[in-house]
Amino acid sequence: MAYTTQTLVDSDFEIVTKTTITGTNATALKVVDIGEFESAADNGSDRVTIVGCKWSVSSPLDIEFNATTPVVALSLNGNGSYGFGDGAPAIPNNAGSGVDGDIYFENDAACVGYVILRMRKSAGFTSL
Repeated sequence: MAYTTQTLVDSDFEIVTKTTITGTNATALKVVDIGEFESAADNGSDRVTIVGCKWSVSSPLDIEFNATTPVVALSLNGNGSYGFGDGAPAIPNNAGSGVDGDIYFENDAACVGYVILRMRKSAGFTSL
């Protein structure tokens, strides 16, 4: 596995994760298992909205909302940030058929770096 994810915050309304990337994946890998977080109903109804992202990656990487046909939420390359008070809108999970709330990363070339995701719990969680 080329990703290691740690949870930095898991509160009633927010999740923050840091994922370290150390290699190549030819397929998407789950980095946010939505059912593992506090107050998750874990019945397929849990959803998060991405409200912030900071990254430093050496090659292109896609953040995907999982579904029968995954939906790319963000495409990252180099260094940058999105959200975190810059006025950018939140990115809702708008995946269609087969959506389960999980988030996957996919990179098809050698990639090293990190991604910090700040997410708001938006549906399904018992704390909402």
